[in-house]
Amino acid sequence: MRWALVMAACVAVVAALWPSEAGSPGEQAALEQGRVIITYWDRHTGHEFDEREVLIDEFNASQNEVYVRALPIGFTMEKLLTSIAGKTPPDILSTEGAILAALAPQHCVMPLDHFIEASESVDPEDFFPHVWRAVTFGGHTWGIPVTTDSICLLWNKTAFRKAGLDPERPPRTMAELLEYAGKLTVRDETGLKQIGFLPWLPWDHTHMWGGLFGGEWFDDASGRFVCGDDPHIIAMFRWMQSFSIDPGAPARLPYALDPEMVAAFRTGFGAYQSANNPFYSGKVAMTQEGEWQASFIARYAPELDWGVAPLPQPEGAPPRCYSPTCVLDLIPAGAPHPEAAWKYIEWFNSPRPGGRPSPASDYNRAICNIPCRRADATHDRFMGDPALSVFVNELLTKETPVYPVTPVAQFFIDQAERERELVVLRQRSPEQAARAIEDSANAELDRILAIMRRDRP
Repeated sequence: MRWALVMAACVAVVAALWPSEAGSPGEQAALEQGRVIITYWDRHTGHEFDEREVLIDEFNASQNEVYVRALPIGFTMEKLLTSIAGKTPPDILSTEGAILAALAPQHCVMPLDHFIEASESVDPEDFFPHVWRAVTFGGHTWGIPVTTDSICLLWNKTAFRKAGLDPERPPRTMAELLEYAGKLTVRDETGLKQIGFLPWLPWDHTHMWGGLFGGEWFDDASGRFVCGDDPHIIAMFRWMQSFSIDPGAPARLPYALDPEMVAAFRTGFGAYQSANNPFYSGKVAMTQEGEWQASFIARYAPELDWGVAPLPQPEGAPPRCYSPTCVLDLIPAGAPHPEAAWKYIEWFNSPRPGGRPSPASDYNRAICNIPCRRADATHDRFMGDPALSVFVNELLTKETPVYPVTPVAQFFIDQAERERELVVLRQRSPEQAARAIEDSANAELDRILAIMRRDRP
């Protein structure tokens, strides 16, 4: 009975996600023309999906062989596994590098090597090395990178002025970052009014900070996590811990916050994609964010006076930027129309006639993400924008670590975030946290590899 209920649930999910064969007038016309209708599951939603649809409409109008039906699915691992189990996967899936690293070893993804070898427009040498590394492993290429990110420091110039800081000079060193964070942390008799900076807001980038401190989480040669005794990782956790008040310290650091106060303050932050975003509303003076904020701020907080600069690193650390992964297109195993799916993927990544930018470049510009091909990213439409050029220049001039290419990449990221929280709450020492991450990630990796060996056809 349990299995019957599970299968019924799978069927219901697939039915909800899978439209009828020709659910719109455009699809009905495509069927009458003898086209192949393929389904595209997009990881993007909202206005980002709307921009995708504009380009898909262009593809559908550009030829009479393939018609793409697009659906905004969001984060997709569970939905994809359900569709594969039900033998109804989409033709193309948009997802992230960490998810791809978990799906490919489970035989859920079709390798694209033969398509790439025959293509005149998709050349691995054209892509940023870090994004191609995220999709190529185990001897195969499993997806085509579409968008990538670069995380930088954003600051509120109005908050700087109120604190007596030069609004045109962001912090350039770790010491300055902490100094500014203290001056920008505002309290009154009613409590905390403004946070200067917290290294885990709005996103927990523990993996990023470990790399910026010069640490190494994972060894590609051995395929093992190696952070347990890394002094740079431990130093990073100690730095993170300094942002919460140490009850045993003789004096309180000006930027340190009571953990309970931080939790209470977060409840009033407001929605991320809205005018109530804490950075837009002045509740946070400095933040770690990606290039998409150039679009979000214009949409939700056009009056905000803000700037962008590289994230400071500790003295002596190797120059690094943070672009953890990429959003990519893949063809699931068992997709009904792989050749038609590739036709769309190749079109999306090919320059238009007359040397005009590719649809992928147009898409990244529309949503203010960074294209995965160097030539697209260095085009004037990106480098000529004072905000976007800072993000792109980070990728052009610095080493770019990515999430570990391993089936347990997401597990590792989750564990790093969990241990960071325990360190901040002073329930775990930095040394204990680093060791716990290495041990738990390697144990999970061993477990997954054993399952994969057992299930290998």
